[in-house]
Amino acid sequence: MSASPAAIYPGEPRRVLAFPRCPTSARLAERVDPSEAERIDLERLRWMALRSRLAPKPDLERACFLLAGETGVSFERFAIAFFRGLDSRASGAMVTYRPGARDLSDDEVWLLRLVSAWRRGEEKAAAALISWRIEPMSRRWLRFLSAGMVRAMGEA
Repeated sequence: MSASPAAIYPGEPRRVLAFPRCPTSARLAERVDPSEAERIDLERLRWMALRSRLAPKPDLERACFLLAGETGVSFERFAIAFFRGLDSRASGAMVTYRPGARDLSDDEVWLLRLVSAWRRGEEKAAAALISWRIEPMSRRWLRFLSAGMVRAMGEA
């Protein structure tokens, strides 16, 4: 019988290591180079993430009900509600760089993938991305807000 990792390294946090030949590890190690259109979207989203920090914390459920009941809701309103909800309901703090930064954070790559999934009409992929970052009780609301934000972003 072999000893468990916890017995060998008491007090050490458990870590998951990718296998070097695993296709997932190769994909994660790749540098993400967004297209010009994705860069423009990212800049708009970075500005909205900054603006959302100035907005009061809304009741997420109430904000979604209000946005669902209106027609022609602006990109700004959806984005601010989305980023405020993301701040309070995500599994960790989201890292966004200042507008104009050349590099992308892992969270911004996640955000671009979410936008891309909604634009391609891949609801299950978008739902999986939301599930990866958001606590279970708030996933429905963040799916609604992100879908509305992407739709409004295309209209603006």
